[in-house]
Amino acid sequence: MVVIERLPDIAYGSVTLSFPNYRWGTPMQFRFITRPHEPEHLPQLDALFRARHVVYAEELGWVPRSEDGLERDAFDTCAAAYLVVTDGEEVVAGSRLIQTNLPHLLSEVFPTICNRKSMPRDPHVAEWTRGFIVRHRRDERSKILMAQCCAAVLEYWMLMGHRQVGGIQDRKWLALWRLMGWKVHIHGDAIDIDGAPWLPAYFDVTESALEGARRIGQVSGPILSQ
Repeated sequence: MVVIERLPDIAYGSVTLSFPNYRWGTPMQFRFITRPHEPEHLPQLDALFRARHVVYAEELGWVPRSEDGLERDAFDTCAAAYLVVTDGEEVVAGSRLIQTNLPHLLSEVFPTICNRKSMPRDPHVAEWTRGFIVRHRRDERSKILMAQCCAAVLEYWMLMGHRQVGGIQDRKWLALWRLMGWKVHIHGDAIDIDGAPWLPAYFDVTESALEGARRIGQVSGPILSQ
């Protein structure tokens, strides 16, 4: 029998960005939603799924376009935790975490990809997928926003007392993970997805990894608050 933890909600934290392409003085909000079926969370999740649809259906064409303009898959369940990043009323970035002892993208869609090390099936290891930054926030400075999202994910997973996070990754991101000082564990050889090499990789959730993400993200303290 699989036991699903009921994860606590984490109150949003904020960080004021200081680059010229973001609005001055407007703090971005980083929030984890861990009870996605409760009514109070539906507006933010609706906005998240709409932003995902633009990226994954309209831009990348990885999933079919939906009539309601929302991008959801079989793993958007009550067991998922969502990072939702907003600037004012706009969702500008997000991602999803699922404990790997539950059905997740790697286990169900890519079950044979872990040919170097076994596939994690552990409640203390999370699959991290469906990450995005909206198109008009992607520029030479988007690495900073990405690092802030990484810091938020690490803060959250450390708060839960868990030890690793990862999943199927575009190999180009490994350089950024290593720049942040992350210890990367490669579990399988790369496969081709739309002409790019993707592979299963997991990262240790540690204080040093968190500090590396904060350094690249140009923040000096916690992004989330309880």
